[in-house]
Amino acid sequence: MNVEYDLVRAYFEENGFWVRAKEISTEIGKNRFLFPIFEIFNSENSADFHPESFRIFTSDVTKYSSAVVSLIGWQDSGFSSDLLTSDSRIVKFLRKQIESYKVAWSEEEFSLLRADKQLILILPAIPRSEKKAIELFEFFKQNKVQAVLTLSSVLENLLRRCSENPKSKGNSSFQLLRLLKLYGLATEPQLNIFD
Repeated sequence: MNVEYDLVRAYFEENGFWVRAKEISTEIGKNRFLFPIFEIFNSENSADFHPESFRIFTSDVTKYSSAVVSLIGWQDSGFSSDLLTSDSRIVKFLRKQIESYKVAWSEEEFSLLRADKQLILILPAIPRSEKKAIELFEFFKQNKVQAVLTLSSVLENLLRRCSENPKSKGNSSFQLLRLLKLYGLATEPQLNIFD
């Protein structure tokens, strides 16, 4: 079970999308990798959305009619909390990940899946320095990524929504978030200013 996959799927479903999850398998050298891909559709949005900013948030995501989403998560990529302390290490790590993802993205199966859809990449973190973030975003653009969303934005949105939606039976990760919030173990960051 990959909790991040479950959370990403729940995030898009909670925001009005139909989600088709898929893993593309590819071999790089002697290693075999599985890359998670989510194809999202929202029939309420008829036109293709092109965000003004490269980094998007939930308010932007809900405007898409369809897209292909790929995830660089903590569990499968080797991302760790010590990387969060250095913008240079985050950039180096994500560049290396994209090099391996490019192999999967060049597969015929992914090309057919993507067709004319935009590619959104969900990242474990982005650099705090604006200069480093812009440098990284330019690298992503060169590799045909149209937008990035952070996993923290996904989690924050799910935390906001989890207590208002009791029908999370099918997703154990979403149910766990709901329990954490109901017991007061997880709060929305914006509410902390009132403590």
